[in-house]
Amino acid sequence: MSLMRLKVPGGFAVTYNKFHDVDPITDETTEDLLSNWGYFTEDILQISKLSVKNGKFIIPERHFIIDLGWYPDGSPNGEYRLVLVDYNKEWNEIKELSSRSRYEIRDTLEIWLRELNENQSRFLRSDA
Repeated sequence: MSLMRLKVPGGFAVTYNKFHDVDPITDETTEDLLSNWGYFTEDILQISKLSVKNGKFIIPERHFIIDLGWYPDGSPNGEYRLVLVDYNKEWNEIKELSSRSRYEIRDTLEIWLRELNENQSRFLRSDA
């Protein structure tokens, strides 16, 4: 299985990736678990927005995270859940999308990355 192709602009770090270009396969012996459940877990992909400090890229204390998982974990009835998070010692969700389509998830993820790259200040929460 190959990883899903993603257009990730500069200034982001892919800190975890097991987002594969694969369909969920129902296990005929059990109704509550996909046979390829390892591709459909709560931890599939995480991307962090970087900052530059002293000429080096860092993940600052307060940063944006794009997180992707499959909920419920390994379930044939599950779906992807993509969230954009303003992280500052707490997980503050700004946007979310749930879908069974990995292509819709990929396209939305790329839009969010582009929007963050162009104007991240519009996503900053004043209470965070």
